[in-house]
Amino acid sequence: MPQGVRRQQAARAAGVASDMFDDAVARFMNINRTDARCMDIIDRLGRMTAGQLAKASGLTTGAVTVMVDRLANAGYVARERDLGDRRKVWISMTPEANAISRALFSHYRMVEPVVQARFTPDQMAAIIEYLEVGAEISRRYAALLEQHIEPGPMSQQLLNAQRFEQAAHASMVTMIETLKARNPLS
Repeated sequence: MPQGVRRQQAARAAGVASDMFDDAVARFMNINRTDARCMDIIDRLGRMTAGQLAKASGLTTGAVTVMVDRLANAGYVARERDLGDRRKVWISMTPEANAISRALFSHYRMVEPVVQARFTPDQMAAIIEYLEVGAEISRRYAALLEQHIEPGPMSQQLLNAQRFEQAAHASMVTMIETLKARNPLS
């Protein structure tokens, strides 16, 4: 199998496997996947405002408000007014949610040194860069795809998919130029 095809297959399989674990975590915590994704963002980036969480998650501020209500009622997040600006409200994970997260993800900390030992520092740097670039591409094209979502029959979905494809291809020139500018090898 050509390396490019193998890489694509491996990336897709890794995405599915990650989705499977994320789905199990959400069901374990008795929350939906979007709520779990937002908890992951808070866990990764630290306390943030609803506006910051909306931007990081791609949700509207209204959806974030409702989601934070659900998570606060479940005991997973807490709201705290900013001492310097009483209009600002910080959202953070509760100590209990942090403990659950540590328990559910501690196996990664145990296996990570074994995985990293398989690669040189330069290879690990390349893997990290690949993941970062891939995440940026996915975020950009998710935002572009959002502009083409319109419920309807299959014929409408096909038309919308073709319109998205045209828009994605049109933006590809800029994306490629950006990637080449970031690439020290080009």
